[in-house]
Amino acid sequence: MQARHVMSSPVTTVDKSTSVDECLQMVGQSGFTVLPVVDERKHLVGIVSEGDLLRARFRELGGSSAPATTKPEVTAGDIMASPVVAMTADAEVSELASAMLRSRLRGIPIVHDHDILGIVTRPDLIAVLTTDDTQIAKEVQHRLDIYGGAGRWRVDVTHGSASIFGVTPEDPERNVIAALADTVPGIAEVHFPPE
Repeated sequence: MQARHVMSSPVTTVDKSTSVDECLQMVGQSGFTVLPVVDERKHLVGIVSEGDLLRARFRELGGSSAPATTKPEVTAGDIMASPVVAMTADAEVSELASAMLRSRLRGIPIVHDHDILGIVTRPDLIAVLTTDDTQIAKEVQHRLDIYGGAGRWRVDVTHGSASIFGVTPEDPERNVIAALADTVPGIAEVHFPPE
């Protein structure tokens, strides 16, 4: 399974000038654990985690001898991690998990060139691991029923392999059916067994 199948999109981003307080509000309201930082061209330049934000905010609260009026506001650009570990949409989920665990990351932006397409977080990976074949088959069946009408095809899923029954080798919709099934998170391959 690839990053494109599990990533969250669109992504909430911040720029370097976004204050730590604004970032904390975004994290608090959205439940995100990381916020990608972008430049004026919307290209990925850094990332801030909830830990980075908390450390920065509590460091401010810890007291400085400078009067509050002269203390500069801390921004995402001041605390962001850079360079960023990022991957492409065709990265395998196992690569993402390995990078997250090895580098203790909470999320990895998915990019094309420097443009952010999505983000894969730890909860996204947990969802992949906890989705069983029955749930995946129901989602594939639902998509096929919407496309072709209820009951036109039958779906079985075993270990991420979808078998779609009722499709002949000459069926002009075969590629569309395969593409619809392949976009369901948890599907690794699609087969059309003979009946």
